[in-house]
Amino acid sequence: MLLLMGLSTSSFFLPQYLTKIIDANKHSSAQLNFALEQENQSALKFARTKALYHSAQWLELSIKLAKTRGKAAYQLALYYQNQPKQAEFWYKSAIRLDYAKARVALAQYYFKQGQFEKSAHALISLPQNLSQSLIIAAQTVKINIALNLGKIDDVKAIVSEYAKQLQLTEQGQLLLADLSKYRVLKNSSPSTLNKLNATDCDNSIQLFATNLRHLKQLEQLVTEFDNQALSTVVCFSPVRYMAITALDCIGEPTKAINCNEINWQPLSKSINSRYVGVMLPEGGANVHYGILYFDAQDNVDVVAHEVSHLLGFVDEYPLVAGHVKCESSQDKIFSRNVSVLKRRYQGNKQTIREKILQQVAWAEYIKDSTPILQEVTGLNSQQYWQIGTPELFNHEVGVFISKTCDSSVNHKRDDFASFKPVSQQTKLQYFALEFPEVYILLLQDNPSRHLMPSFHYNIALASFQQGNISQAKDYLRRAMSWEHDIDRRNIVSQGNL
Repeated sequence: MLLLMGLSTSSFFLPQYLTKIIDANKHSSAQLNFALEQENQSALKFARTKALYHSAQWLELSIKLAKTRGKAAYQLALYYQNQPKQAEFWYKSAIRLDYAKARVALAQYYFKQGQFEKSAHALISLPQNLSQSLIIAAQTVKINIALNLGKIDDVKAIVSEYAKQLQLTEQGQLLLADLSKYRVLKNSSPSTLNKLNATDCDNSIQLFATNLRHLKQLEQLVTEFDNQALSTVVCFSPVRYMAITALDCIGEPTKAINCNEINWQPLSKSINSRYVGVMLPEGGANVHYGILYFDAQDNVDVVAHEVSHLLGFVDEYPLVAGHVKCESSQDKIFSRNVSVLKRRYQGNKQTIREKILQQVAWAEYIKDSTPILQEVTGLNSQQYWQIGTPELFNHEVGVFISKTCDSSVNHKRDDFASFKPVSQQTKLQYFALEFPEVYILLLQDNPSRHLMPSFHYNIALASFQQGNISQAKDYLRRAMSWEHDIDRRNIVSQGNL
């Protein structure tokens, strides 16, 4: 009653009166408190402006306002960004209250979570009277959804319809620039192709990704690669977009990425690099002849490790059981850093040494004074020479056991073992480590030795497996054209790498 005594006799309807004086900021504390008890909207808004942002009081007032105010519900959705169920509830509450910005924001929220169908559904019933900025935001989400799903025709349709509007905003201009830069649209100018020639860079790599976020991530990886030891022998073409639907890949976090490589054939004429690589959303990194596969979780150390396989290096951690290189001792050198050899020999030590040196790619870096054989006593007191540089010479280049063939059944019988040039662990065993200096020297001294063939070899193999012999021969010839050395050209031409 005391509160009512201050009311004007002309203000018969209390809620309207309270709204009027609060909006005019002519209320008393008692009137505000009373209005808050009644959940008067103006009182709630006024009190919230005075509350500490994101405080308990702000939150309580926002929840009350959100019953009827779409903007308040939208702000609660932003508050609960890290709590998906809460965020989704408040976005949908704001949409029910006709707050258009929430519909676009929910689509963006779903998109960031990789829920592309939900994101697209949120944009189905957009109001006709959207602001220019919301129109651009909505179309940007639609374009990104289409890119992630490999629906290039949808991208072209949206760009065609909204090109002028996109050009009016910085966000739109950046998006259009990215579509051109990454050659998303088929009408991108051929002049944007990077004209790398074999004479410019023998180990050129064209990297692809399947969405804009990963394309930018690829660019960052390429920049970081400059600090890797292999940067002096590898060069990258500008990264490009590839529709995920074009690849037909199987990618699971715990399994190596596996793709139908015949699908590279349509793209091959627009690629002027020896190797290709693609970043996929998930799957285990690996190299298959001239193609590098990895996923968006892999860092530059993983990429450098995989690139080394293109250059002729073999893993120094255990290969899978049954790997062809670990079924028996080698007939010839097959990599720069690993040789698979019999463990024990009998006969003249110097003769055996010379024979072993002919089977390791790094022989010229082993000093004459560095031993690679040690005398051992076997069964029946027989004397043998066993391969292995003694621990005393660990700091030198020698012949040291690697773990490459540890999973081989035959290896476990002690018949043979895999060996490497250095005693320490390297990047071929643990991604975060470095490449030893001798590995880089091996690359520089004989750049073409043990390189993987160009990615055209992969297409040739896939074509042959599908019975398309003429296409297989065509792509085998293309693979041969990347080889400068006559012996290498002959090896590739035989198709039995």
